[in-house]
Amino acid sequence: MIAIAVVLLMQTSPAKPSFEVLSRQAALARDAKRLVEALALYRRALQLKPDWVEGLWEAGSMEYDQDQYQECSTDFRRLAALKPNQAPAWTMAGLCEYHLRNYDEALKSLLQAKQLEFQEPTELARSGRLHMALVLIKLNNFETALTTLIELTRIDKKTPEIIVAAGIAGLRKPWTPPEVPESERDKVFKLGDAMAAVMERDSKEALEKFDIAVRDYPKDPNIHFRYGAFLMQQDSDRGIREIGKALELEPDHIPALVSLASIYLKRDQPEAAREYAEKAVKLAPGDFATHVTLGKVLLDVDDAAGAVRELETAVRLAPASPESHFNLAAAYVRLGRKDDAAREREEFRRLRKVTDPNQP
Repeated sequence: MIAIAVVLLMQTSPAKPSFEVLSRQAALARDAKRLVEALALYRRALQLKPDWVEGLWEAGSMEYDQDQYQECSTDFRRLAALKPNQAPAWTMAGLCEYHLRNYDEALKSLLQAKQLEFQEPTELARSGRLHMALVLIKLNNFETALTTLIELTRIDKKTPEIIVAAGIAGLRKPWTPPEVPESERDKVFKLGDAMAAVMERDSKEALEKFDIAVRDYPKDPNIHFRYGAFLMQQDSDRGIREIGKALELEPDHIPALVSLASIYLKRDQPEAAREYAEKAVKLAPGDFATHVTLGKVLLDVDDAAGAVRELETAVRLAPASPESHFNLAAAYVRLGRKDDAAREREEFRRLRKVTDPNQP
């Protein structure tokens, strides 16, 4: 009797849907805009076939649209592992991680997409580049963020999102756009608008907008610094004066000190350059850029040993900086350390290829 009951129970229990059935139902629900139902079906199908590429993309995209960022991060990372040479999964993983505020992980994903040259639909590539800049800003990499925004502007012209991001980076604040205090929004927009004009190579418009920003915010050192950096292309003496105003307002303004050291080095005034570079290192010993700058100055005055000391510190602080390795190689050459120089040149070439895939 027990055996008969078991057989009857097995005969009446409904069979579990196959992967083929679930995937077909998921696609139908998606096309009918029943997205909650579709997502549930995609997830069930993925339980049966975890490496289903199309299903991971569809599920991740729906999760992103429904603000389920933890889930979409997991799905797009799985997809990226399956398709590591395709940019879209890396970009979407980075976007999900950005919304989770996992900025280090977001940067890793977006750097992978950059290595693949953001070869994906235009709108997704645009979003990937913009969010890469925003992530860099959150991680205090303001100059690299601005470089990313310049690339984006050259591809797609300036947008309100680019203007805001440029303004935040210009003020050197680790904010996302929603985090900008209300009291700072006008300043962010005016500075960003001027910087975006520079990115578009519209010097006349940039000059007009910087004049407005300086007029309205005469006591902000970052605005004077950015204005000075722009003026260096037009009127170097005036540019130096503006950068000097940044230092008058904020004597420990590291970018201004580093900039003036570099400017005077190019002007063949090494003693003036050394003064600013040494002050920068003293004020910001943990900033690799200060050590790179002082190293270059010391190399110029034939203190190769001192230059190596500073540049080795720079490499230790920022091992992923191509500039640090390039200058360290030059310093090693001066000391006759050929093997060390060759090693640093090779690392420079490797890192440059990572940061810019178009480099030879």
